[in-house]
Amino acid sequence: MAVAAALAWGMGTVRGQAEAAETGSDYPRGKISGYIWADTYYNVSGDPEHRYNSSGADSANQLISGSYSGGMPSVIGRDLNGVQVRRVYFQHDGELSIKYSTRFRLEVDGKSLTSDGKLGVNVKAAYFQAKEVIPRGNFLVGVIGTPVWETSEAAWGYRSIEKTIADFRGLGSSADLGIQMKGYADEGRKVGYNFAIGNGLGQKPENNRYKKVYFGLPLRPASDLTIEPYVDYEWGAGGKDKATYKVFVGYAMRKLSLGAELVDRVNHNPSGSNTEPLGLSFFGTYRTKETMALFARYDRYQPDTRAADRIDADLYVAGIDWMAAPNVSIMPNVLATQYRARGAAEAPPHHDVQARVTFNVKFSKP
Repeated sequence: MAVAAALAWGMGTVRGQAEAAETGSDYPRGKISGYIWADTYYNVSGDPEHRYNSSGADSANQLISGSYSGGMPSVIGRDLNGVQVRRVYFQHDGELSIKYSTRFRLEVDGKSLTSDGKLGVNVKAAYFQAKEVIPRGNFLVGVIGTPVWETSEAAWGYRSIEKTIADFRGLGSSADLGIQMKGYADEGRKVGYNFAIGNGLGQKPENNRYKKVYFGLPLRPASDLTIEPYVDYEWGAGGKDKATYKVFVGYAMRKLSLGAELVDRVNHNPSGSNTEPLGLSFFGTYRTKETMALFARYDRYQPDTRAADRIDADLYVAGIDWMAAPNVSIMPNVLATQYRARGAAEAPPHHDVQARVTFNVKFSKP
């Protein structure tokens, strides 16, 4: 009996070791991470006339934005100042096995408020991922990240300061409810792909029968060079479809990185003429030492290249990144917008200049 028991125990141990080797002895496991972006700001230039609503709050825009209303850009109010929490991420990454994983991310956005005007919380990501469903290719389903500006945002590296041009001008959404295949076509990982089909409503649930398809093709012909052509198409009711075309080129060395991005959106309108917003962005970063870097960016945006009468906008961004600790950056920076009238349009008489100190704090726990 003792020998039989020993044999049974030995066979069970071998079988358990084999199963552990296959699935990993420490699965399931998880990691919590996130970050906080906060600013102190002062509007150096903008509309000098202060207007107040019935509750006594200043009705002028506090922050520089890329939005237009009725063909007019949103101008900030001069002398407005304060402290803002622009974004908070709280994320859990779950590893169910070597092959399967999940991500759940909550977001606090300074512009997304509850019904009583407080900072709101929303679900930014919630997906299930199956790895290597084909060689070097992963499948995702749920609230996924779209490929609209994934590559260019990583190259810019300062989303904590400002969105990339397509995001800043509202020409896409960083998340969508849908399915996705992403990975690499070759073992050298020089040819990537990112294909997704989504509802086209961001994090909102589907409310119609139309869908949006996304496709990015990140190419890395050299270790320091990235080129990504991108396209998406969204079907709409009554033939009001939207097509977005974008190309990004990035060059990264040890201390210096440069990027350029061109985005073109065609909004189809069967009942009238189409509109075509167009944007061009150049940016660069230079690391002066391990704990210090400089960054700068210039954007040119045309809200409708097919309109003779319009107001174009130039965005300027510049700042210093001081890494006070491995996960803490303190960044004095300036954002400025200059408006240019075309044709018979009249630009706002005041340009926008905002001075800020931005705090970027990251955290994680295995």
